[in-house]
Amino acid sequence: MMYEDVFQPIEVITLFQHGKIQPLRFKWNERAYKVSKINSGWVSDEGTNRFYHFSVMADGPDCFELTFDLSNMSWELSRVCMDG
Repeated sequence: MMYEDVFQPIEVITLFQHGKIQPLRFKWNERAYKVSKINSGWVSDEGTNRFYHFSVMADGPDCFELTFDLSNMSWELSRVCMDG
């Protein structure tokens, strides 16, 4: 497996329900991905900023780390784990 840091802003269709955040689809490099599985989720704080991280699977064996910045309600693709 090969990990690549990306740290690029992305568009994400998100479900906000019952105090939870669930990424459903995202767009990266002009391609749309449907989230098929959320592997894990965790929270990190930097000063007063809170970040929600999600490890997700989408459209194949690759794994993506999506990060939601609560302070400005924006998403970033933080990392990609390529299979093979």
